[in-house]
Amino acid sequence: MKRIPEFAPYPLARETRYSRWFAGAVGLLALLGIASVLPPSLVAPHLVAFTVGGMLLSGLLAFLIHVLYFRFNRHNAQCYGEAVEREQQAWWLQHRQKVAMVESVLLSASCGSPEDLDGLLDPSKQPSVARETGEGLVLRLLQVFGHDAKQREQELATLLALKWGAQRSTDQSLTPSSCYWHGSQAAWRAFVEQIAQCCPDVHLPEYPQIWDGILSLDAIIDQLQGAPDGARVLCAGCQSSSPDRASSLPAGEAAVLWLLGAEGDVAFFRGEWFSQADEDLATVAERAVEQSLLEAPAQTCIAFSQPHVPDLAAIGWDAKTNAQDANFGALEQLEAMVVQTLAAWYVQQHGVPCAWLASDPHFTLTLGIVRPHESGS
Repeated sequence: MKRIPEFAPYPLARETRYSRWFAGAVGLLALLGIASVLPPSLVAPHLVAFTVGGMLLSGLLAFLIHVLYFRFNRHNAQCYGEAVEREQQAWWLQHRQKVAMVESVLLSASCGSPEDLDGLLDPSKQPSVARETGEGLVLRLLQVFGHDAKQREQELATLLALKWGAQRSTDQSLTPSSCYWHGSQAAWRAFVEQIAQCCPDVHLPEYPQIWDGILSLDAIIDQLQGAPDGARVLCAGCQSSSPDRASSLPAGEAAVLWLLGAEGDVAFFRGEWFSQADEDLATVAERAVEQSLLEAPAQTCIAFSQPHVPDLAAIGWDAKTNAQDANFGALEQLEAMVVQTLAAWYVQQHGVPCAWLASDPHFTLTLGIVRPHESGS
């Protein structure tokens, strides 16, 4: 997970022990009293008075310096603590920043629109039937006819552009401030060419930025903070996985598109990531809940199963009930965008927060919560 800034405690001076200073002063006064009753032939009175008086003044000065040092030390410690608190509050303020999903598209063998969500979350409904090939089981879109993954992803990109163009409700010109793409450059070119035909008012760059999982989402949230209301970031991708007989899942394929902005009905938080090396998964999950300003985990969690994370059940998120493995198959690095899209659709339809959980290119696991924008403000 992203570490909150931690600071060493301020070194505190020992508290002034007034009883010791008082005992020392009494001892000097007693010494002065004893010397005053001794015969002058033994001790010169003026010398004793000068010596004891000097010691008393030196002790008083040392006492005042010690008290002042202690008070300044406590004052500095208080200022240091307040500065640490401000720094951590600023960190949390940034960590809780979010973006809004303005438009979305998800295409797969079992899903083509938000209306399909109920079927995907209904355990009594049979998922799409995987097809047997010579290399293994596959889940494929019927509208895609390519034989290899490269060709199929280009066709998926064309379908994605057609679907987005058909559902766009405005002819207003759109030039995204940034574009992120998961997939090959050839598939991006196919997407751009089709967009140019069906949506000439949408202007896309020749070369997009590479979608890098939760790190890209983090960068987009930074980019859209304080941006104009009309600012948009396009995130899209296509994945056609190759069949693998060693895998327990059929090879899936899907295409996803997000149009993100600063304001909208559905809020995407930064999410959290988990690395098995040095983190506790339950702590990461608690941080995701805290990040989204909830007191308890969202009741619904849309996820892909993570067999390499054995302690997943300990976090208190119901990641099994709505697991999407059977509906989508193996999607490799696209599965996070898929479950985030489904979670956003769930929030749109039900008006309550929805959790998501998936793998990531850089981390063992990523997880987060999508929630209605107004309740997360």
